Amino acid sequence: AIDLTGWTLSDGEAAAVFPFESIVPAKGRTLVTRNATSYAEDTLTAADFTFDRGEARAMEGGVLRLADAGDEILLLDANGSVIDAYVWGDSSYTGPAWTERPAEKMGRGEIAVRARAASDDWLDRDGAEDWEGPRHYRLGQSAFGLGEFEMTGRLTSVLSPDEGDGPLIGFLSTAERTIDVSVYTFTSERIASVLGDAARRGVRVRVLLDGGPVGGIDSDEHNVSRGLAAAGVDVRWMTGGKDIVKRYRFLHAKYVLVDARSAWVGSENFGESGFPSGRKGNRGWSVVVDDAGITRALGRVFQSDFDPRRRDTVAQEDASEDRLPPAPSHSAWTWREGPQNRRARLIVGPDASLDPDGILDLLGTARDRLSIEAFYIEEAWRNATNPFLAAAFEAASRGVVVRILVDGSWSSVEADSGTNDDVVARINRAAKDQRLPLEARLLEPRGSIERLHNKGVVVDGRQVLVSSMNWGLGSATDNREIGVIVEDPELAGRFQAAFDADWEGRPTTSGGWGLEDPLALAGLYLLVGGASAVSLRKLRVGAKGIKPHARVRTRAPGSDRRGGRGEVRLLPLELVAEPGPRPRGRAGARGGREEARGRGGGPEGD
Repeated sequence: AIDLTGWTLSDGEAAAVFPFESIVPAKGRTLVTRNATSYAEDTLTAADFTFDRGEARAMEGGVLRLADAGDEILLLDANGSVIDAYVWGDSSYTGPAWTERPAEKMGRGEIAVRARAASDDWLDRDGAEDWEGPRHYRLGQSAFGLGEFEMTGRLTSVLSPDEGDGPLIGFLSTAERTIDVSVYTFTSERIASVLGDAARRGVRVRVLLDGGPVGGIDSDEHNVSRGLAAAGVDVRWMTGGKDIVKRYRFLHAKYVLVDARSAWVGSENFGESGFPSGRKGNRGWSVVVDDAGITRALGRVFQSDFDPRRRDTVAQEDASEDRLPPAPSHSAWTWREGPQNRRARLIVGPDASLDPDGILDLLGTARDRLSIEAFYIEEAWRNATNPFLAAAFEAASRGVVVRILVDGSWSSVEADSGTNDDVVARINRAAKDQRLPLEARLLEPRGSIERLHNKGVVVDGRQVLVSSMNWGLGSATDNREIGVIVEDPELAGRFQAAFDADWEGRPTTSGGWGLEDPLALAGLYLLVGGASAVSLRKLRVGAKGIKPHARVRTRAPGSDRRGGRGEVRLLPLELVAEPGPRPRGRAGARGGREEARGRGGGPEGD
């Protein structure tokens, strides 16, 4: 323990002095704030001291008035010696405990957090590097570490759009006591009707939505939220305001908890694109686990985010006079894999997005094959290489065969520069220059797939990542995201088969809807072949001489529409330039949204 009696906090002008018997316990902390009341409202945490107002022990002396644009705060001992300092923005401070340029200034609601070494000790090198990193922290954010579990329960994989909304509807229908939903956007009345039915039969249903998605909340989502509220569902929105700090830039997670025993984690929002009523929409992955440990851990995240005491969660107040439609009929929910021991890791972002034992470790364990599906990839994060992309190149340098698929729909490639086709060209050029077994392709719309919206990884056919997190700076450092890494060869094999089909431009089959009977397939081929022959003849003899388009497939390297405009190299971090602003794309035709990539702007899906 240490006694801070007589120690001082100063901004170089005013000084606030710790009163008698200000004791900090060993390995403890002391929290000092200007307004203890508002701090408690924003964080649900009580301050130890206040140097201005609020319910906390008062410090003696003056009131520090720290400038957003730049200032310094000094910690002095009872003898007046400077023990530590934090200097930011346009401050001109030079003196003890600070030897470098000021740290970058913070935005509204952001807080400075000292970095930790690999040993978990606080770094104290008296400079900006102790305080700067890829993540910008915000007031009131959680601090959930990486969750590691030994699962023993059942498990199911779900492939979108192949399986439509049936599996999700079936899973929700199993609830007997509770359902908790956290999702970025929710526009499906079919899915909402199942939640409404559950609430009416006595299940406690809570839904948390993002109150500020890019493009705003559309009318379909307003109708769904009002209909849910009318059915007795507790709906809340995470949103900021003039005097309210939103804890996360976007609530971008996509998960469901049922009866505190089972969890659904995926890449897709609850709409016609992610879980279509038919069979056309986004390519996405979901995994459902029957495991109380993971579900309890996710329950703590949900409670932290949903908590009505938080000022940035607002209840849905108005209810719709129009009831939700009746819940659709559906097949009974079934688990595809029985109980067995499986290792799993829960990734809660932004808290553990960059944890060295999480996704980065997964990529680092690849020995033979690494398959990545990503909606998009930002190559540089501020002044550093994207660590996930760097890990993929490092895997290739070990001899791992790395294949990367990114979205090739028009909204992801239509701008003149900075879009997915440019990224693919640069990645492939870098791999070629370094003679690495790494290739990137675009997955263009084909068949039932209208865009690739997935954020998944398969490693060596034995581990799989299913996640809501895009491969961009903002996604990893600003958003609430949820992912799960599962070590299970059968699960990984199913997603690997889907990836291989996407890579090769083949259709996928999943669940009970796929045609696998040889006679049925033969009949279908004859029917389609006959119809195609007639159609081709009509096209070729038409008055305008129209010819059929070539079959759509993934675009292999070298066939880029515009060719490369540069290249990516794995450079020391200090040599990687900060990316400039990116041109904005447009939302897709099926309810897709945009979300600003990183902090420079640019197209990002939901």
